[in-house]
Amino acid sequence: MSGTFWEPQTEEEAAAETRKPAWAWVIAAVDLLIVLAVVPVVILVVVPFFVVFYVYLAQLLVWVSPVLLAANGLLFTWAFRRKFAGMTALAILSVLFVLLSALVLVLWGAPVTVFGLTF
Repeated sequence: MSGTFWEPQTEEEAAAETRKPAWAWVIAAVDLLIVLAVVPVVILVVVPFFVVFYVYLAQLLVWVSPVLLAANGLLFTWAFRRKFAGMTALAILSVLFVLLSALVLVLWGAPVTVFGLTF
């Protein structure tokens, strides 16, 4: 072998990882809690009790939806620019859960309440 593929490579400067800010970790933790709460309920939605629980959870998510959408929009733009795929996907997933929750409330016929204002 000529050693073509085994020559020493220089260290990449991009490998120096910057620390993620605390606000990004807080938003990611809230998003993970939402995912951990919503996914099992969606799987078990066949049982009537879980349908009622999911409608209640959807009301909670829609109630704070402006905060969730703004925070996840901020997290998405920050993580997308720095190429953090996991946080980018988590922000997208959380926004989709908020939109799904609003759709569930509309289909269920429940009142859509955002910060105490009923629509």
